[in-house]
Amino acid sequence: MTEKKCPFCDGLGWVCANHPLRPWSEEPGGCRCGEGMPCTCNTSEDPEVRAVIVEADTTWH
Repeated sequence: MTEKKCPFCDGLGWVCANHPLRPWSEEPGGCRCGEGMPCTCNTSEDPEVRAVIVEADTTWH
């Protein structure tokens, strides 16, 4: 379940891996320059998968 008022994903549940404070969307204010990753408010994703995505993302910075 996602928060409809989430300041990061605007309720979409996904953020840009390169810019995790922006929703992964082609809508105004969204970003698609990187892969999509689950937002911190997205509790419908498997926590183990989310941890792997976050670890992979942080190793590239």
